[in-house]
Amino acid sequence: MSLYANETGMTGAPSIVFLHGIGTSGWMWEKQTTALTDFHCLNVDLPGHGKSNQVTWVSLADTSDRIAALIQSRATNGRAHVVGLSLGGYIALVLLERHVHVVDRAVISGVTDAPTPNRALLRPQLWLMSFLLKKRWFVKMQARSLGLSPDMQSAFTENLLRMSLQAYRRIWEEAVDFYVPNALKLVNNPTLITAGGNETRIIRQTVETIPKLMPNAQGRLAPGCGHGWNLEAPDLFSAMVRAWISGRPMPAGLQTAQSAR
Repeated sequence: MSLYANETGMTGAPSIVFLHGIGTSGWMWEKQTTALTDFHCLNVDLPGHGKSNQVTWVSLADTSDRIAALIQSRATNGRAHVVGLSLGGYIALVLLERHVHVVDRAVISGVTDAPTPNRALLRPQLWLMSFLLKKRWFVKMQARSLGLSPDMQSAFTENLLRMSLQAYRRIWEEAVDFYVPNALKLVNNPTLITAGGNETRIIRQTVETIPKLMPNAQGRLAPGCGHGWNLEAPDLFSAMVRAWISGRPMPAGLQTAQSAR
């Protein structure tokens, strides 16, 4: 079964593939696709999410294979720029490892570079959270806490309630065990690693560590922003994507990791 991808923008223009976070779907990129209408945008619903809900989540590797196939079949000239946040960011890293030939430039936000410390202590939290994610009152509370518009709150709530617990648990377990593949040392594709300035330390540190690993990568922080900063500061995020994939200077509102210390 193929993944659903909402196609917008200009046919024949350079393609951008957007990869969302866990429990959401393509709706989280609407501000970016609206701002980038001069590109050909493919806004993907990942396995187990949104309109791809019936596609079984298997692994990051399997999903990267699916994204590569989608790029080859639907992107301009069979290649695309890739933008991923959180779960989407991990998929983008694995895509660079396994299918570098289909990627032009990449923007990756909100990922870790090594397994999460004390992972065994997090497992009870996983089971509690997976139980609460089927409670509408809890999901609505989470949507309000993100400061989403009413339409986005509704989309967030319905997408998360429809997501299977099996998919949520598999994704979570793979994410906390994730480490950056050594093969990325050989990947020369221009790659931007970003994070909100208010992120956890283990995510902020990747803005420095991954660019040190990859030969053609840079890191930037968005001051005052959290994990889903494409929603908190959509204009800045969209301007960053446009600048990076066009090879232009980064927006002034971003900081390098060193200057943010």
